[in-house]
Formats: sequence, structure tokens, C-alpha cells
Amino acid sequence: MMVNFVGGRAQAEYMARVSDLPQGRCLVVAVDVGKHSAMGLIADHCGQIIGAPIDFELTLPGAGVLELAIRSAVDDRDAASVRVGIEAAGHYHRALAATLRERGLDVVELNPYQVKLARGQMGQARIKTDLRDCMAMAELLVRGQGWPLRAEETAMAEQRAWVAHRRRKLQAIKALGAQIHALADTAFPGLTGCFTSGLESPTLRMLLATMPDPARVAELDVPALVRHAAAHGRRMLRPKAAQVIAAARDAMCVPEAPRAIAARLLVSERAQYETLLEDLAIADHELAALLPCTPAGVLLSVPGIGPVTASYYGAALGDPHRFKNADAAWRYAGLAPTSYESAGRRGPARISKIGSVELRQAAIALGAGVAQHHADFTAYKQRLREAGKRPMVAAIATAHRVHRLAFALMRSQQPYDTERWNAAVSAGQERSRPATTTHRAAHTT
Repeated sequence: MMVNFVGGRAQAEYMARVSDLPQGRCLVVAVDVGKHSAMGLIADHCGQIIGAPIDFELTLPGAGVLELAIRSAVDDRDAASVRVGIEAAGHYHRALAATLRERGLDVVELNPYQVKLARGQMGQARIKTDLRDCMAMAELLVRGQGWPLRAEETAMAEQRAWVAHRRRKLQAIKALGAQIHALADTAFPGLTGCFTSGLESPTLRMLLATMPDPARVAELDVPALVRHAAAHGRRMLRPKAAQVIAAARDAMCVPEAPRAIAARLLVSERAQYETLLEDLAIADHELAALLPCTPAGVLLSVPGIGPVTASYYGAALGDPHRFKNADAAWRYAGLAPTSYESAGRRGPARISKIGSVELRQAAIALGAGVAQHHADFTAYKQRLREAGKRPMVAAIATAHRVHRLAFALMRSQQPYDTERWNAAVSAGQERSRPATTTHRAAHTT
């Protein structure tokens, strides 16, 4: 029987393994990873540091240096258990973690926020060095903290890589888009205001590349501008052409020199923007092709979930069987509510935000999509808003409900069934009615 621990299933499994062993024979190895190098620190469950800190490069020979130090400590202490904890540091820690795991070591990831809190508990919140971080990580490892590395199949690993690639491209598109808007306001004031969809409009991007000069546009009539758009592969309606010409005639421009430079830069910036859009389309195509080969493929059966949102959620969640249940995955996303209560007074409830940012964002996006296309979830979100819940509170509550459904589908690999969902909702409502009636009667009495 697995005993419950405050750290959840991962802590319980580790403690069950070492609880009957002498503390001096249980070793932990804390690793603080940088961009090119890392530091390791070996200690036992008594908190005693074994040997000097190990500085090594993030290379195969460097990993060998750390492994040799671990094997030496194991021999010296006749260790019966060794756990390596690596602070999650973007992508820098992944290669080392995978290498050590392939060499037979028990490797877990440590949340940087938890490391910071542990350093504060040691009275060193404002003293951040690699050694202090390793000492804080050792304390966490002794307590059984740390999340086991995900063992991903090839398709899931590829999905995660393409999602990360798409996320970076999207960030680049947003940054470049802001730059293009700034240049457009200098070269052709008022043009972007003619297109409500902004740079998502191919016609706007065409005009910025071919005619970012209000003086030239102002000289044209409506048919001429329509023909110009057609010559560059875009269909422009006459009302829109008239609006653009009016904006050109009303434009209040900066002096010619900075305006000309902005117009010239727009051409190259727009070309880069188009390249990024093509890269984004390639990522979308690859994700759509990979999705049926991953556990998240079943999510396409839910109204409002498309290939991109399903891929983001699936990549962030990973193997759903590594979580005890949907609530454990929700806590991993940092969306579980916090609680602060002292002397009978309770503070406002907020989400913890301690966990996977990617899963948190993916779950909220998943909830927003389903709430727009699924009548039951639309009504649920509307009831929350009518009850006075703030928009973000309603969005997170809806995301939680969708997450539970998505998690169950990924675990069972059974497609969404409308009739089964409606039956489950009705059964839940029936179970809640007697309790509500009893509560009201007691309150009246």
C-alpha cells in the first residue's frame, strides 16, 4: 500500500524505496546546469557533503567526470540508493539528464522555483551561487522532491520538438510584427488602420512591400489601386481601395529622409515576415501529421480542439500515465489554487503558477477553444460569468473542466462520445441535488 506524501506520488515512491535503508547509504547528487558547464554536489540523507563540488563541462567527457565521482562515492559509502537531481534550465539540462539516465542513474528534475524557496529556508535567499543552489537542491532531494524524467516515444519526442519550434517562430513573428507596424507608421501613417486584421491581411503585407509611399497611393484612383493589387496576386475590393487612398491623402508624414529609410526597411522586414509565416505553416503541417501517432490524437474528436491546440496540450502533458490522475496533472501545470489562512482569516485564493508554464498555457487555450464550439462548456462558462466570476477565473475553471475530459480521453484512448458525456453530466447533477436540498433545509432550520 502506497502511503500518501505531501509531495505526491513521486515523493511517495522514492520514500518507499529508501525508508528502510540507513541514511548514510542513501546518496543524492545535486546538479546546477549552466549554458556550457555545470556543478555537481554529492551528499547523503544526513545532509553530509561527500567530497568537493564537481565542476564539469556539458560534454560526454564532462558527464563521465560526474559519473566517475558518483561511482567513487557509491563505493566509499557502500550506497544502496543514488538519486541525481538536475534543476530544469530551459533546454540546457535535457541532454545531461538523458545521458545520465541512459547510464543507469535515477534522474529527476527539480523546479527552479522550489530551489529558490529551499535556498530561502536555508537563510540564503539573497545569496545565489552555483554551490548554494546545489546545497538547496540536495535538501530537496533528501526530502524526496523531484519529478521523474518523461520517457517519450519517438512520435511524442518529435511532437514536443515541433511544438517548441512553432512556439519560437510565433514569438519571432510577434516581435517582427511590432517592428513592421512601427516602420509602417513612419513610412505610411494610417495604412495599417485600414485593415482590422493587421498583418494577418495578405493585402496589407503586399502594399507595405510594393507601395509604402502615401504620395504615390494618393495619386491613384480606385480602379488603378485595384489593378495594382491584382498584378501582385491580391484581390482588393473597391471600398477597401477607396479607404486606402483616403488614408494616403490624409496622411501626415515625417520628413522625407526617415520616411524613405522606413519604406526601404519595410521591404526586407516583410520578406522575413513571410518566411516566418512559411515556417509556421510547415510546423503546423508536421504537427498535424504527427498527432494521430501520439496520445493527444484522440483529442480531435472533441468539438473546438484542432491539431495545434491538441499538439500543444499533448506535448506539454507528455505521457498521461505518469500522473496519478487529472488533479495531479493540473497541479503540475501550476493551476491549482493556493490557500493562505492564519488565525481564522483567509486570504484571497489564487492559482499557484508553480509548475509547467507550457501545460498551463496549453490547458487555458484548450478550454477557450472548446468553450467556443461545445454548447455544454459554453453554457458552463456563461453561468460562471453570470455568477459574478471574473473573466480569467471563469476561463481557468472552464479550462479545468476541459482538462479533466482531455486527460481522461488521453488515458483511455477512447474518442469523445457526446451521448456518454451528456449522461455523465446528468448523473453528476443528480448526485449533487440531494446534498443541495439537505444543505438548504439545514440552513432553514
